Amino acid sequence: MEEGNPNSMYLSAHLLGELFLKLPLKSLGRFKSVSKEWKSILESKWFVDKHLILAKSCQKILLAYDCECDVSPSLLPGVEDCEWGLEFVYLHCDATRPSMSYEGLVCFPETEWVNVLNPSTGQLRRFHCPSLLNPQPNSTTFREESWTTYFPGYCAMGFGRDNAKGSYKVVRIFRDPNYCDILDVNNGEWRKLWKPNRYKVDVARKSACVNGSVYWLRIRHDHVYTILALDLHTEEFHDVPRPPLPKGIMLEAQIANIRDRLAIAMPVSHPLQRYGVWMMHHKIHGARLIPLV
Repeated sequence: MEEGNPNSMYLSAHLLGELFLKLPLKSLGRFKSVSKEWKSILESKWFVDKHLILAKSCQKILLAYDCECDVSPSLLPGVEDCEWGLEFVYLHCDATRPSMSYEGLVCFPETEWVNVLNPSTGQLRRFHCPSLLNPQPNSTTFREESWTTYFPGYCAMGFGRDNAKGSYKVVRIFRDPNYCDILDVNNGEWRKLWKPNRYKVDVARKSACVNGSVYWLRIRHDHVYTILALDLHTEEFHDVPRPPLPKGIMLEAQIANIRDRLAIAMPVSHPLQRYGVWMMHHKIHGARLIPLV
C-alpha cells in the first residue's frame, strides 16, 4: 500500500503480468492504452514468451474465408466447439495467396503490404513494402511449376522469430537482381541486407523457421540439394551440412518445421498421393535425416 493512503494498493509488474495472462486475450490490446507501465508489461519479452506458451496449449483451427474483394485480411467472429474442445477462427482474405506462419502468428504478403496477424488476440499489423526493383520474373531464371504458388514480386520469403531479442522478422530474397531485405515487425523498419551472387533461392520454395533461423531448400535439376539458413539475430547466411536422403530428392520436396526440428517432406509415389517426411536428427546440429513414422 502507498504510504499515507491505506486504501491504495501497489501491484508489482510481475504480478500484473500474471494477472494479464488470466484475462481474455482479446482484451489485452485495449489495456496497452491504460498506462505506459501496462503497455511495457504487455510488450515485454517475458510476457510475450509466457503468452506464446499458453496460446500453444489452446487448440485453435484457423479457417480461411476465401475472398477476392481486395480488402485487407481480417478476422471474423470465432466459433467454439464444446464437444471437441476446439475454437474455430475464421480469416477473411484471398486464400489463393501464399502465406507463412510461426508460433501462432500468420504472415500474409501482398503486392505493397505485409500483414502479420495474431489470431488469438485479433491483432493485425500492416507494413508497407519498399518498391520492388523487378516485380516481374526473368524468363531465363524463372520456371513455372504446377505445384507452386508465388509471393508478390516473385521472391523467396521467410518469417520467424529472433530468439535473442524476441522480435519477429519477415525476409524477402530476390533473384534478378539478387538482393535481400528484412522487416523488423517490432519497429516496422525495412532494411536491405546484402547483394551478393552466392546466395540464391528458388522463388517456388517455401521456408521454415526453427530455433531462431529461417531455412530454404535449394534443388538443382540434377537432384543435388543444399539448405540455406539465415540467423534472424545476427542476420548472417550460412549453408547447412547436407544430410543424405535414401532415394535422392525430388523437385516437389519442401522444407518444414515439425516438432521444432527441421524436416524435408516430399512425395514417395506417383501420382503424388503419399508423402514421406524426414526430420533432422538432434535438432539442427545433426547431419542425419531420420524418417518420421
